[in-house]
Amino acid sequence: MTSDAAISMPEDNEDHWPTFTLGPTDYEKAVADIAKTMGHDVTDWRVEHLDPVEGPDGTYIIDVTVRFQIAGMDFLILFECKRHASAVKREHVQVLHAKMQSTGAQKGVLVAASGFQSGALRYARAHGIACVRLVDDAWTYMSRTAVSTNLTAPQPTGTYTGYAITEFAEDYAFTVLTGCPDNIHEVLLDIPKR
Repeated sequence: MTSDAAISMPEDNEDHWPTFTLGPTDYEKAVADIAKTMGHDVTDWRVEHLDPVEGPDGTYIIDVTVRFQIAGMDFLILFECKRHASAVKREHVQVLHAKMQSTGAQKGVLVAASGFQSGALRYARAHGIACVRLVDDAWTYMSRTAVSTNLTAPQPTGTYTGYAITEFAEDYAFTVLTGCPDNIHEVLLDIPKR
């Protein structure tokens, strides 16, 4: 599932990406902007912000939805945006899973500003939910080596990059999604790379 663009968490598993100051609406719109770039190999790609989606138990207002067709079949992806100060918990992933079941969505994507707790990542993997971290492009230099204390923090660019986070064997991998259609197909749409 990883590629040349995959980045692993540092040895200390400490989160070196800071939170940023986008308001909730701007945060959701940044996620929608990234989702709009994903629809190149499918037909009828539609991205909606704050989309009402019907389920048998009521209407859900979903932060971002993507609807598209592949081979004449309709697909729905639900994006929930969590701009929390702390890591996303398992309960948030469970709520998204319940919304997927109710609405018949084929995929769920939880986008977090502050990362994910390990239990959230395990639950997401077990239920086919993608966990994505949205970070300012200035912070995408992260590597396996420890971060030097002599480095000055990059200045925010206002351009955001999405990374899928995968938990496996008590380690984490980060796969860049922005600008990498093959990674998007594999991680978000469950379509293997060509």
